[in-house]
Amino acid sequence: MSAFNGKTLSYLPNLCVPQALLRAVLAAEFLAIVLALAVATDLRDFFVNLGLHSLFVQWVALASIFTLCFISRFVRKPSVLKASIIVLVTIAGFTLLASVLGLLVSGQIHDPEDKTLVSGLFIFKNLVISLVIVLVLLRYFYIHSQWEETIEADSAAKYDALSARMRPHFLFNSLNTIAHLVHIKPDRAEEALLDLSDIMRLTLDKRSRIPLKEELDLTLAYLRMEGLRLGERRLTMNLDMDQNSLPLDLEVPPFILQPLVENAVYHGIQPRQDGGLLTVSLYDAGNRLDVAVTNPVPPSGVSTHTKGNHIAQENMISRLKLAYGDRANLKIQKSVQQYRVSFSIPKE
Repeated sequence: MSAFNGKTLSYLPNLCVPQALLRAVLAAEFLAIVLALAVATDLRDFFVNLGLHSLFVQWVALASIFTLCFISRFVRKPSVLKASIIVLVTIAGFTLLASVLGLLVSGQIHDPEDKTLVSGLFIFKNLVISLVIVLVLLRYFYIHSQWEETIEADSAAKYDALSARMRPHFLFNSLNTIAHLVHIKPDRAEEALLDLSDIMRLTLDKRSRIPLKEELDLTLAYLRMEGLRLGERRLTMNLDMDQNSLPLDLEVPPFILQPLVENAVYHGIQPRQDGGLLTVSLYDAGNRLDVAVTNPVPPSGVSTHTKGNHIAQENMISRLKLAYGDRANLKIQKSVQQYRVSFSIPKE
């Protein structure tokens, strides 16, 4: 499962998206303001220095980012040390080049070989400041990357543990249902075996992303199995979607819809003697996919396993956060009669 928007050169965040460029420009401008304040003697001097420092810092920052994005296309999965060296060399190179060009333009160096003490100190100071800032940032990005990996591993472990508890329960119920159908409806029993086979196959799949069509097929196969177990009168399904308009080739994390449907059946439909209506909605909303699962609320006083439901929902929130960051969030709406869980994910 990819965390957030992916990485650039090992542990660095994705620098090759517009949001990252905007943050880099703002951070570079903040640094230019600090440097200008450090050397300014009056207001006019501050604005002059701010212009010069802004030009210097922004040029180094943007040139370095574009170069690192270009290098990342050819250097696949470098080690932490190799990625750090690439970043340091790239930024040091552009800092050195900008310093020399600045001296040449300002007229302090008429001959590139004429290296005065002042010019050498200017270049050395720029290199030291640049490398110190970069080292601090690299340390921050490395720690943040390690933290993300820890959270992702913890979330995956919790999901595996939750799935391990649910799979035997679902498997035994499904096998009992199939055994009951073998003698009275052999054709339905064969279809149920094929559905169960598809479900278990995807359960064992280790891919971090699958097409939306596979996730949808898995969910429908699960609903067919539960429909056989509970009966058509108890489990009524409303599939509010147009498969012809849905982005069925969209890559999504596996088990992003099926667990919500499973919770709706287990906590909303099964506790009711007369069952209820389960609605699964999928909409193509342009730049995002909207998903919602709605089920009736069980009568008061009926055990609904709310603790397990909360664990599953917290796990789903963690998985959406890891896969899409702040661009996806899970919402829960509960009324007297209905319980609705919905989320939106970007189409990327």
